[in-house]
Amino acid sequence: MKGQTATGWGEIWQHRMSIGQARLDEAFKLAESGKTDEALNRIDAVIASNPDNWRAYFLKAAVLVLLKRQNDALQQIDVSIQLARRSNVTQHLLAQLYSSKAQTCIDARRYEDARRALDEAVRTDGGNTSTLNDLAWLLATAPDTRVRNPHRAIALGHKCCELSHWTDAYCIDTLAAAYAASGDFNQAVRCQQLAMQVLSQTERSEQLANMQDRLKLYSNHQPYLGD
Repeated sequence: MKGQTATGWGEIWQHRMSIGQARLDEAFKLAESGKTDEALNRIDAVIASNPDNWRAYFLKAAVLVLLKRQNDALQQIDVSIQLARRSNVTQHLLAQLYSSKAQTCIDARRYEDARRALDEAVRTDGGNTSTLNDLAWLLATAPDTRVRNPHRAIALGHKCCELSHWTDAYCIDTLAAAYAASGDFNQAVRCQQLAMQVLSQTERSEQLANMQDRLKLYSNHQPYLGD
């Protein structure tokens, strides 16, 4: 998230934010270096001095995720989202917060909660292809059958591909998984092959092997299910 560079009132605002933000940046670096207890102490000090700072709760959630305390992290994310709403953050940023909540829910295997969080993210910022893709992928591949919804995943996947002009390999890959989940393996194979074709050079080194594995599944009339 890029900060404003306007003069006048904007500079005053940047100065107000810099004090608390600097302490949060220090806490983040401590967490990255494995000093999670120190990081949490720094964050709690920021919260004590400014309990309405939504960034502090979000960073605390991130540290708790590192400690594999997903349920505690989710409580902090919920507080962060409530405060961010009151702070009138942009719809795009709010959607990112919901997407982060969804990922933490998935890590905790709380797939229904993840779906609800992604639904909220899409309602908040419906033109964001990354958010649309995340929801479509969950609906196509969730291990929990109560969450899977292949037909909705296909609709969202198509929208995502159209918004990205069929050039985003991840969106096409998701659409392939959605078709496979619905039992349309011919379309799944076609979409998977297209996804592999449009991979960039960097993406090929990271994703090609996984996509090839999924292609084999679809060719054998098997869907792909996430962990």
